[in-house]
This record gives sequence, structure tokens and C-alpha cells, in this order.
Amino acid sequence: MRFLHDDPNPLNVLEIRELDYLPKSWESISLNNVVGWRVEYQIDELRKWIYNNLSGRFCIVSDLGTIDNKLEIVYKAGFEVPGEATMFSLGCSHLHDQGPQF
Repeated sequence: MRFLHDDPNPLNVLEIRELDYLPKSWESISLNNVVGWRVEYQIDELRKWIYNNLSGRFCIVSDLGTIDNKLEIVYKAGFEVPGEATMFSLGCSHLHDQGPQF
């Protein structure tokens, strides 16, 4: 876990930390709580948490998935380092908020 007062992350400086696709070799997590009309806001909050607390490369992508025999848009977060996927799934408070669902 990186603290905000550490040295700058070289991947951030070179702007190559976040990818726009999910490589097959990366660890992926389904983001089931990202629903409703504020999806962009929720994705931005997840992205900020990753930038502030993790140090490896990542991606947040949308894909088509079948839920209850219907095609719906599902979101996935992918991580190059599997340990960061575990840290994200356990430590990100935005994934575990049980607020009202719109």
C-alpha cells in the first residue's frame, strides 16, 4: 500500500498506469455494486481509491454479461499484480457500501 507522501509512482508520471482493456493474464474482479444512474461517479471513486492506495497497473472496463438470462453491462477491475486485486477487494470501502441502490 502506498502512502501519499511517498516518492511519485513512475507509472503515473509516464501516464501508463491505467489501461483501457483487460489483458487475459491479469486478475479480474467483477464490480457488482456499480449500478444505477451514477455509474460514472462510482467508477471515478474506485479509480481514485486505486490511485491513492495501490501502485501497480490496473484497468476498469465494461463488458456484456448475462444476468438472469438477460444481457447487461457489467464492470470489471483488472490488476497486473494479484495481491493488489486482493487488497482492492478487501480494502476498498466503495465496494462494501450498502447505501441505497438506484
